[in-house]
Amino acid sequence: MTRTVKDPETRRSELIDTAEELFVENGYEEITVSDIVRKVGVAQGTFYHYFKSKDEVLNAITDRWIEEIRAGMEDIASRDDLNAIENILGFFNFFSSLGRFRQRLVEYIHEERNAHLHIKFEKRVPQIIIPPFSRMIEEGVEEGFFDVRYPEMAALSIIETAGAISHIHETYRLEENTDRMKEITDATFDFIERILGAKPGIFMEYASKMEEYI
Repeated sequence: MTRTVKDPETRRSELIDTAEELFVENGYEEITVSDIVRKVGVAQGTFYHYFKSKDEVLNAITDRWIEEIRAGMEDIASRDDLNAIENILGFFNFFSSLGRFRQRLVEYIHEERNAHLHIKFEKRVPQIIIPPFSRMIEEGVEEGFFDVRYPEMAALSIIETAGAISHIHETYRLEENTDRMKEITDATFDFIERILGAKPGIFMEYASKMEEYI
């Protein structure tokens, strides 16, 4: 049988793809390097040519998530067929969809023993989110939706608020408490509207019109 030789970057991406798929499906702790190479169909030596350990491939996955976030935010911020409120709602939907797909792995990364990966997110994600988010807020000011003197500071405040809300979800496991979830959603929109100087209820008004929020 002829051995298939792939471009190094293609092979590396294949290993990352497979590792992420297995981690998401089964949990990081349950998967071994042997599981990864078996599914890819390569020798363990091939894996260790690209990564020193399973931890290192998880680090590569984290880097790729951060790049996905950057690209996704730029795509949302550059849309000219939506107004600023719709773009901001799209931003939250984008993050929510990322979290739902990778929930088990995200929870693992946020464990105390993986503080180095959590710190990476804490440092790098705001740096790539705030510039496009600030542009959305500036557009909202121009469109007459918002009354904000410092768009960048408003963007940072909203990101921090969203992070705090996320921690509430993680801590109290509120997914099955419909009434509590609605209260948190209403509170989140209320906080954002106050930060942006927007008309009360306008985010919920637009959210109810968007298919992904129905």
